[in-house]
Amino acid sequence: MSAHRPARGLTLVELMIVVAMVGIMAAVAVPGFQGVQQRLQLRAEASRLLVALNLARSEAVRQGIPVSLCPSAYADTGEQVCAGDYSDGWIVFSNRARNRVIDQHDVMLQAYEPMHRNLLLTNRAGTTRSEELITFMPDGSAGRNRTLMICSRQRPDLSSWSLVMNVVGRSRLVRGWGRCPQDGAV
Repeated sequence: MSAHRPARGLTLVELMIVVAMVGIMAAVAVPGFQGVQQRLQLRAEASRLLVALNLARSEAVRQGIPVSLCPSAYADTGEQVCAGDYSDGWIVFSNRARNRVIDQHDVMLQAYEPMHRNLLLTNRAGTTRSEELITFMPDGSAGRNRTLMICSRQRPDLSSWSLVMNVVGRSRLVRGWGRCPQDGAV
């Protein structure tokens, strides 16, 4: 017996088979990973909006004045203006007059970046974009019940995330509560 063995390697055919198998596995796995990524984006945006609602409510109670949340592109433009819809971003501010105007007596408490462009924030029915002012009173109440729904524009078949807020101002997240618009636009 010889102690010397010839070096073994891959033949070109074996290498091509491995490359083809990797390509097939990637083609099968990538759409699944994209779905996971979209689901994570939905949940992250819903959680970010929930944090803003909880901040507004807690500051209203802490400061003893009305605090509002409104859509604003402040993070991009630097202008303290309530305009557009929540996909442009949003701000939380003290709002003694309880209107959409940030005057000299109001203080901006937090600004939030725009939502991911592949996501859509609507009412629960999915028929209108959400652009309303949400104001919390010093007792923490919100004045009425609301449901905001976040959907994927690219994959409306994915379960939505809804922010459900009751009249006393408590907010919670609910998955799959409402139907996303099928065309991705409202």
